[in-house]
Amino acid sequence: MEIACPRCAQVDQVQSVPAVFQGGQTTYRVRGGMTAVPAGDGVVYTATTHTGVSVTATAAALNPYPVLRGGGCFLALALFLLIPAFVFVSFATDVLAEDPAPTAGGRAGQAIGAWIFPFGAFALVALFAVLFVLRLRRNARIRRGIPDALAYWRQAWFCHRCGGVFFPRGELMSAATFRGQVWRVGDYAGISRGR
Repeated sequence: MEIACPRCAQVDQVQSVPAVFQGGQTTYRVRGGMTAVPAGDGVVYTATTHTGVSVTATAAALNPYPVLRGGGCFLALALFLLIPAFVFVSFATDVLAEDPAPTAGGRAGQAIGAWIFPFGAFALVALFAVLFVLRLRRNARIRRGIPDALAYWRQAWFCHRCGGVFFPRGELMSAATFRGQVWRVGDYAGISRGR
């Protein structure tokens, strides 16, 4: 089946969007130099390697869904900050129990001063916990929309000569416009890229 571009009316530079997307991704592996590491009575030589994926600008523009981002760092920070938060609570209760101020105003000031760090630490724990939950919800929303978005995305064609996307018997549009339509179909058009 030959599909011609609606702008240039040519078929030789027309390719399905999934093929353009897949062809624009290359897996690479780079091997670094040798490094001597002391071990016991001798030396062990190790080589560093880096593996990654290179994505062309065209493939990135045709991405059918936002990148799923991990949230484990937020959870780890929340759990890690629980330790100093409870230590601060212990210090605050010890300070208030050992040497109470003689006046009511002094006791209020002492309580405020003693509980600033525990409240601050628990506020950070809560912040990172909320960020973790928001990241989980964002990823779940993306996963729910992927099947619908992919079904729509797979029907499109890309003209390399004109640099645009079109559907059969449709108008040529920019890759950004097309991605916006795909993301609306997947119901993740309002999701920001960074979060």
